[in-house]
Amino acid sequence: MENFDHIVVGGGAMGAATAWQLVRRGHSVALIEQFGIAHDRGSSHGGARIFRFAYRNPLYAQLAIDSLSQWRELEAETGEVLLEQLGQLDHGVAPAIDEIEQSLRRFDRPFERISGADAHQRWPGMKFDEHVIFSPDGGRCFADRTVRALYRRFEELGGRVFLNVRVEDIEISGDVATVVTAEGTFRTHSVVVAAGAWVDKLVGSQVALPPMRVDVGQPLHYQPFQEFADPTLWPSFIHHTIDKDATSVVAGSTYGMYTPGEGVKVGREHVAPAIDPDDRDFALNQQWLAIDNAYVKEWLPGVDVSSATATTCLFTNTPDADFIIDRI
Repeated sequence: MENFDHIVVGGGAMGAATAWQLVRRGHSVALIEQFGIAHDRGSSHGGARIFRFAYRNPLYAQLAIDSLSQWRELEAETGEVLLEQLGQLDHGVAPAIDEIEQSLRRFDRPFERISGADAHQRWPGMKFDEHVIFSPDGGRCFADRTVRALYRRFEELGGRVFLNVRVEDIEISGDVATVVTAEGTFRTHSVVVAAGAWVDKLVGSQVALPPMRVDVGQPLHYQPFQEFADPTLWPSFIHHTIDKDATSVVAGSTYGMYTPGEGVKVGREHVAPAIDPDDRDFALNQQWLAIDNAYVKEWLPGVDVSSATATTCLFTNTPDADFIIDRI
């Protein structure tokens, strides 16, 4: 049985970042991941994600602001470009854009409030609703590259990585936790569970968690037409709507960003059935694909709809869609 100051269960983006921060502070840390590095069975894989300060909720805006220096520290420690601030566009219904503006003002972040027509003149590959806000310090972070950089730096600093090791149980006795796996047991005084879609399965019987719903998302990538191939024409974007009809072209919200080597990523909210993360078929939903292509044809004239490629990922949500960050 090995002993560590901290054990992190789950090696996606959240778990790997937590492990890196702990080992930087001089602790002995084990990072246990049931699959491989940057695997495609969870929520952290893929080329890029949006980075933004333009949140309607000030709490998330503050967290993003606090994180920026740590992104730059990780880049300095690894020599990797992990985050590019090429700008963030939000457009849609006025209440959403008003709340974003209020949040940006609260934290003294730069922004421009412009009309949809003016936005289309500046970024002709996209069409916009009337209410638009541009945040120049938003952008994109590179997901797979970041996860791999976190692992590499974690090990360089003395952290221990255990891949393809599934945690079967966490036994608590006083202030000691025993992490049980098929390959052996580990002992610690501190366990961080960052298991995403598997959190409820792992600790739901021990911790009073809110209901957690796991479903599948289906982001797509589209190749821009040649005249729109310049990456600076594609800030990250979110289209905020209130139409929740699942068959509507503008149901829910739509987000996207340019991903080098993959094209323009587009992700949309769909009404999806709850699933078991250990029992999914990875099949593409053709109805969603048709709906998404219709949206892209209307709102993103700068990309070739016929070039669509799709993948799947897991979403794990609480009833209010907030993250769970707590200590027990």
